[in-house]
Amino acid sequence: MRIPSWMIVVAATLALAACRQSNPGIESSGQLRLMSQRPASIPISDLAAVAELFASPKGRDWAEYDRLSNVAWIDPIPQRREGRYSRQGKVLLLGFSERDIPNGKPGMEYAAVKRNEGESLLTAGGTATTVQSISISKPFYSDDYAGVLKRQFAPDAEISTIAQHCAANESAEGAAMGAFYAIRLASSNDIYVQARQEDGGKYTAGFTVFELTPTRPTRAIEALNCKPLP
Repeated sequence: MRIPSWMIVVAATLALAACRQSNPGIESSGQLRLMSQRPASIPISDLAAVAELFASPKGRDWAEYDRLSNVAWIDPIPQRREGRYSRQGKVLLLGFSERDIPNGKPGMEYAAVKRNEGESLLTAGGTATTVQSISISKPFYSDDYAGVLKRQFAPDAEISTIAQHCAANESAEGAAMGAFYAIRLASSNDIYVQARQEDGGKYTAGFTVFELTPTRPTRAIEALNCKPLP
């Protein structure tokens, strides 16, 4: 007796379904292989996004910073302060957790607010037409400057110390010495970072500041009596 072809197809289909039910790992392992072959997208940190723009040919143009979705701008446009122009916004440094952060207000208004220690103030400074520096100030003193910077950039960014043991501000109580770093970005030019600690007064916990400049800060290194590294 000849078996119809449609019955052979149905039998094969039922057999395959039974095999998958008895061996669920066969299909799931194939799906895992496909998922592992897809490159995982690495989100760019707020500091890295700012640094990439600052190091690029467009980094001197105030208007270009409006495109940074990573920055929550406080100032809608650059403001004139003490003869210079600056614009402030909020960014998040990666690698920190929630802490009780002093709000900086004196007297009865003083309080500690629980928030991420990485929530920092960004200040872009320069002339009316040109951005010349970027400063990021986070609450609390952090001595591992290089570690903080490495957590903000992709693994292909080269971060090297160019000077260390820089004199701390004498008025900054409890502040450690500062350092200077060079960062080579894969997609743009090198930038330089001065890391230091500042005392914000008795109503704060002090600050760690990272200041970005487009050229090697030779004079600043000499002025702070830093130990240069080759």
